[in-house]
Amino acid sequence: MNELVKIDVSFEYSPKVYVYKRDTGWFWKFELPNGKWFYGRAAGDDEKTAKRNASKKERELAKGFFTQKEIDRLQAILTFDEAIEEFIDELKAEDRSPRYYKDEFKKLSYIAKFFKENYRKVYVHKVSEDDAFKFRKDLLMRVKRKEIKRITAFGILNCAKRLFKWLRKRKKIPFNPWAEIEAIAVPKEERARTVAAPREILTKLLDANFEHRYEFPIKEFAYGLFRTGARKEELLFMELDDVNWETGEWIIQTKKCPTKHGDEWRPKYGKTRVTIIPHDLLLMLRPLVQRALDHKVVGYSPNKRGKLVAKEARFIFTMLDRKLSTNTVKVYRRTDSIRGAWGALFIAAGLADSKESTNSSTGKYKNGIKKRTDIKIPYTRHDMRRGFNLEAKRAGMSLDDRALILGHSKEVNEDHYLGKPDFDADKIAEIINNKMVDKSKRFKIV
Repeated sequence: MNELVKIDVSFEYSPKVYVYKRDTGWFWKFELPNGKWFYGRAAGDDEKTAKRNASKKERELAKGFFTQKEIDRLQAILTFDEAIEEFIDELKAEDRSPRYYKDEFKKLSYIAKFFKENYRKVYVHKVSEDDAFKFRKDLLMRVKRKEIKRITAFGILNCAKRLFKWLRKRKKIPFNPWAEIEAIAVPKEERARTVAAPREILTKLLDANFEHRYEFPIKEFAYGLFRTGARKEELLFMELDDVNWETGEWIIQTKKCPTKHGDEWRPKYGKTRVTIIPHDLLLMLRPLVQRALDHKVVGYSPNKRGKLVAKEARFIFTMLDRKLSTNTVKVYRRTDSIRGAWGALFIAAGLADSKESTNSSTGKYKNGIKKRTDIKIPYTRHDMRRGFNLEAKRAGMSLDDRALILGHSKEVNEDHYLGKPDFDADKIAEIINNKMVDKSKRFKIV
């Protein structure tokens, strides 16, 4: 007999199994929880046995026990691609940020590819609990081989669980094979980077002999991250009208402006907050403000066909638009990535080393500098934000005020934004050697 699988059924489901005879033997039919009828050969070679087994079958169905063939009949028959598309469409309808649902789509695409290539499973209802356990094991093996980080594996597994939980809630599948799959444990120290950039690097960055090929103000950008504690995207989306250039008051909020996702930009979690741009940074940004006033500035957003087109804006941190600029007219545009310029600045400042090489296939430059390999940049853009937090604490700013300015909770501030603790080896050695040992019992080293 086929192995039975337990699924959740409504208490109102009260199945009736009908037995009938054909030339080839005894058969039965019954209604499934989704309203479809199932037809199959009855268990038994005579009427008495078939009816007795039909009563047993009714009790099994009422408790939620079904064969795999019956479960297949229960399915909405969705491929992974179809399920992912419906899931992402609902995220969009819930007004989730484009960055969120695009990240979800990326992880779900990896999951779909894995099941197709490794288990030849194209339909979501074909995924079993054993398949889910194997998928978790594969992620852990990739972590062990150092192909991905543990936090990445944690995110991918949770994404799969979210999809199948949604499918079960929408009754697209009869049961959730991921319900009992344990999350991948991630140590607290690995959940988020805790490096804080030190104030000492600012002088080196500002004095570096580097000018961006397409006039992106990378030095001002790096200094702005450290002095305001803003996120990278917040600074890239700063516009003239967002700031009171006399007082330095900067309002970070949802607004209409061109982005690669559409004509609206939202800060993280959609939260509005006010921060202060310090006087020294206001002075530094004056040339950029004047540039935004004197020249056309654009951002790119998709039209109805999905093609990115230029739309006028008032962004501050921009670079030369090579498509729209001419020999006599300069047009500036906002950029989404400053990775290349960031690395080049740190190399020029003597804070990182790399081997320099051009792209042999195209010979093109990326973000105004040659493509570089083997770069190890000590501090990321977000490390500058943590650097601000550490300096603010040292200056006496309260935890409440720091959390308010940075736009996160006090718990997050204390756990992830104070940098790694300093390790004073000399001081610790002195305590261990001189203060924690009875002098009369010390060993004499000969």
